[in-house]
Amino acid sequence: MPMMVLLLLGGCATATPTTDGRALPGAVAQTANSDQPGPPKADRAPAKPPAASSPLYDRLGGKDAITAVVDQFLGRVSADERINARFSNADLPRLRGMLIDFVCQATGGPCKYTGKDMKTAHAGMRIAGGEFDALVQSLKGALDHFKVPAREQNELLGALGPMKSDIAPDTAAVGSEPAAGGTGGTAPSKDLVAERAQAVRAALGLLEKANAARLAGNRSFADQLFSSAELTLGTAAVADLAPLFRDGAPPRITTPLRTVPKDAAPQPAAAGNSSEDDPAPKAKRGSLTGTIFLPGQRPFLGLAVVTLEPASRKFAHRPPKHRIIEQRDREFAPKVLAVPVGSTVSFPNFDSIYHNVFSRSRSRPFDLGMYKGGQARDLTFDKEGVVRVGCNLHANMSAYVVAVSAPHYAVTEPGGKFTFKNLRPGKYRVRAWAENSDTPTVQEIQIKREPATLALTLQSEGAAGSTGPQSDKFGASRGDAISSK
Repeated sequence: MPMMVLLLLGGCATATPTTDGRALPGAVAQTANSDQPGPPKADRAPAKPPAASSPLYDRLGGKDAITAVVDQFLGRVSADERINARFSNADLPRLRGMLIDFVCQATGGPCKYTGKDMKTAHAGMRIAGGEFDALVQSLKGALDHFKVPAREQNELLGALGPMKSDIAPDTAAVGSEPAAGGTGGTAPSKDLVAERAQAVRAALGLLEKANAARLAGNRSFADQLFSSAELTLGTAAVADLAPLFRDGAPPRITTPLRTVPKDAAPQPAAAGNSSEDDPAPKAKRGSLTGTIFLPGQRPFLGLAVVTLEPASRKFAHRPPKHRIIEQRDREFAPKVLAVPVGSTVSFPNFDSIYHNVFSRSRSRPFDLGMYKGGQARDLTFDKEGVVRVGCNLHANMSAYVVAVSAPHYAVTEPGGKFTFKNLRPGKYRVRAWAENSDTPTVQEIQIKREPATLALTLQSEGAAGSTGPQSDKFGASRGDAISSK
């Protein structure tokens, strides 16, 4: 959601220097400083605007001026009841820094923006035209505050039109009317009672907006707003309303949340290999080294899980494990995790915002609900299969848990390579899943005492290039496949 603001300022910035020299005047910085009390210095001549041939960054007044506009814009957005609910889960300090960097870079300044493109950032949000218009009005208000001339304002705001289809493709209203009793961004009192009362009023406002979104058919956003209100009001207070917002979603997991250390080390990109528990290789045992390919002998560049089991189906199952898939920097890690059936996976949140982990996969549908940084909820995977995991608040986030009953399993290394050691000679069945495919490739192989090799071509490579869930937790499409780049 923070990227919606970024689009507006970023869109303006990308409409930069024109061939006839028209651009934002360099007086923005001077105007920002003019709000400070005290008489002007008599011994300083008025600053002249930079020449039209200079970079737009300089004509804007540099980073201080850009920062002033961004701060004014964010203040207006946070006080606007038509749109501020969209930012209830925003990391505002991070958003502010990204906005400043984006505009600074786009106007020729020394900064570097590292965020996502606009279509990717807004996939599945169903932002309505009225909400987009509210943001444009906030931007215009910020520009008016710094006395940007009408000609430049029209040029900047006109640049937003072509971008509207990427960020606000929906035309239906999504509860954009002001909620009764809004605070308008007033700072909370230090008094605990007043502070609690203000929080309850804000939660009631979110509840009204949640209902408006529900009636407009935006179930995912409605559930997000309802969950935000529930965190303040308490589960019991709104329990009778919950089915209105959650029917059709996967089963809700309500086990207690755990507190996790925020300084825990990051998880790897992939994890899960049965050889970690195997004893030292025994004599008269075989091994298997293999490589996975895509159809047509194309290289496999993603991640896959490979399992190996005796063709006789007679074998001892691996004991369950306790593993971790973390939420950090708006990504899951590991992205692919293989575990024995019956294993428990913890999903800790290390971000400063809320996440909502879920899956609609047949073998293990679930909804962990919204919880904040420093908290975790556990889930047991008691059935074999591939479970595609997503975040209902962030469409780009995706991970895969593969619960296996086979005695030997491994996540592939770079280049699609895998290795199994300490194998009893005999006939085995090999199964391999690409990270975004529910259907395994199956093949039989004879293991002897000497090392064996295998080139395995995937029959199904899944949805190529897709790293985010193709639907939200209610099954509604969230748009085109989302590139990870």
